[in-house]
Amino acid sequence: MNKRVLKFGAVALAGAFALSACGGSEPAATNSEPADPGSLETTIKILAPSYSDSSQADWQAIIDKFNETYPDVDVELQIEGWDGFTDKVSARIQAGDYPDILNDNAFAASADAGILYPMDEVLSADTLAAIEPSLLANGVGTDGTQWAAPDIASARMMAYNVDLFEAAGIAEPPKTWAELETAAEKLVALGDDVRGYGMPLGREEAQVESSLWLWGAGGDWADGEGLKADTPEATEAFAQMKKMYEAGYTQANLEDNRVDIADLFQAGKLGMMMAHSAIVADAEAKGVNVALAPIPAKDGGDGVALGVTDFIVAFDNGDADRKAATSAFLDLMYSDEMYEGWYKGTGLLPVTTSMIDKGKAESDENGAAFLEALSIVKFLPVGNPAWDVLQTALQGSAYKVGSGDPAEVLAEIQAQVDAQS
Repeated sequence: MNKRVLKFGAVALAGAFALSACGGSEPAATNSEPADPGSLETTIKILAPSYSDSSQADWQAIIDKFNETYPDVDVELQIEGWDGFTDKVSARIQAGDYPDILNDNAFAASADAGILYPMDEVLSADTLAAIEPSLLANGVGTDGTQWAAPDIASARMMAYNVDLFEAAGIAEPPKTWAELETAAEKLVALGDDVRGYGMPLGREEAQVESSLWLWGAGGDWADGEGLKADTPEATEAFAQMKKMYEAGYTQANLEDNRVDIADLFQAGKLGMMMAHSAIVADAEAKGVNVALAPIPAKDGGDGVALGVTDFIVAFDNGDADRKAATSAFLDLMYSDEMYEGWYKGTGLLPVTTSMIDKGKAESDENGAAFLEALSIVKFLPVGNPAWDVLQTALQGSAYKVGSGDPAEVLAEIQAQVDAQS
């Protein structure tokens, strides 16, 4: 999959916003009354990433349908790979050439810069109501405004190798940290280089793995309107991560990324990992007998599931006709008729309740479990402009918990956050 999660951010775009603001390219004030959408004659621009080989065609199908009703609206579509996507967004903002519709994986920087429409100005009430509420909430900024609407989602659950569990005499997936340790110990005892639990703390997704452990300890990164790393709950979480590593229950290199852990799992050499649906599907295709469970928490309970969404945002170009066309296009995009084909082309999970329900009915047991999890998932704080700094700090330092003191590692991460506050 060509998907990359949560890379676009305030730090990368801050310079672009500043240059745009002082470069004389700001859009004019929005007209007070929009034109009649039925007689629109304008141009709107879409900038979107490539999720798969079908991405261009999937968007074009919506454009073609849209132009049946709005023949005088020219829709300019730009599809780019995820590599370098942030730079292309930055360049457009710096030039004052805002796309009317941007499909990306974060929104806080643009919202903080004041260059987006609130989504309730461009999506109808019916469209907003069609989106799963737990996913829609991920597009709310720290000011309480719905600045973004999710367009696709993924969920992370604990995937485990059923055959390795049976060989190790593990009757049920662990629910608590103590049970996780016991299961991992039994798996490692099988020998043949089998590891118990995969813990990727490399630069790709250290922020995800760290968050799962923090939530399992009952903590959160949010601290009022800010974010805080060196909390008692985070220290307890990092101490448990260190304990697992030092006991030899994890892979040897904590700087591994998720793809490295997935390779071990798909080779039948790893008992447990936090996985999304694509990793599970790839493992099953390679003959691994996979089952899913909630991610263990310190004291058990319902466990933890992580949600990730990408977003649609609408830039304020100061033009009522473009705004009206953007609104009409997005309402069409989220309709069942158009959205089903579009989201399936991404290889990820839907965000509308109708498509989630349909997916549950059509999926196998594991596919249905991921869809069920969408209603209970927790999210990384992507709506907070400070998240980019904390995320970068976690990506660069979380792995040090293997050799360092958990409290000192978190203090180092907090110092990086404080330095850019």
